[in-house]
Parts: sequence; C-alpha cells; structure tokens
Amino acid sequence: MGIKQVIAALSLFVALPGMAADQTYDDVIKGKSCKESGSQRLDCTYRVGRDLYIAIAGIGMPDTGINFYASSLEGDFYASVGLLHGCIIVTPGKLAESNEDGDYAFISPKNGKVYKDWRNCKKGY
Repeated sequence: MGIKQVIAALSLFVALPGMAADQTYDDVIKGKSCKESGSQRLDCTYRVGRDLYIAIAGIGMPDTGINFYASSLEGDFYASVGLLHGCIIVTPGKLAESNEDGDYAFISPKNGKVYKDWRNCKKGY
C-alpha cells in the first residue's frame, strides 16, 4: 500500500466519528423555525427531539431573551448557556440515539444560526 492509500484510509477513519458527531447539529437545524414581526424583530424557536424546546426573542437586539420551555438530561436533548461564548449549547441526553463525545450544537442569540463549534458561534459568522 502506497502513502496515498494510507493517507486516504486514515482520513476515512478520522472522518467517521466526526460524521456521527454532526447528528445533534442536524437535529437542531431541522427543528429551527424563525419569523420576523412587523417591526422587523426576529424570533426563533428550536424544537429538538422530544424533550428540547427553546425560544429566542429579539435575536441580535440588546435585550434578546432566551426561554427554555423544555430541556431534559434524562430525555433525548438538553441545553445550557456557555458563559465564555454566550451561545446555547445543545447536548444529547441519556435517551439520545447518538451519544457521541463532542456531539454538540451551538445556537447564537446574536443571529439565530446553528453552529458545530463554539468558536464560530461566538464570532457569529
């Protein structure tokens, strides 16, 4: 086996865990719903799995509000807020189909977007 084949095989091996780690990100994207009010205020809700329901009101405004209507560590998903980056961290719970380490999603209250890592969430790209 040549060096190119070894590198290709190793890249597949390294990529497989990362692919599973995107499950939470994909689930949050699917559960995202946003609407803009007449005054151009953007509000989004995120319904993830059976157990997580979050709303962000006034995205990007100085008085943005984050509401946790449902979140369960014992269920399929739960959420918290990271003080370092200010993003909502969505994590698989005990009943989640995917419980991979590093399987997180990050929601920015600055723009409502979902990210795969906290660094980009903090930057708000």
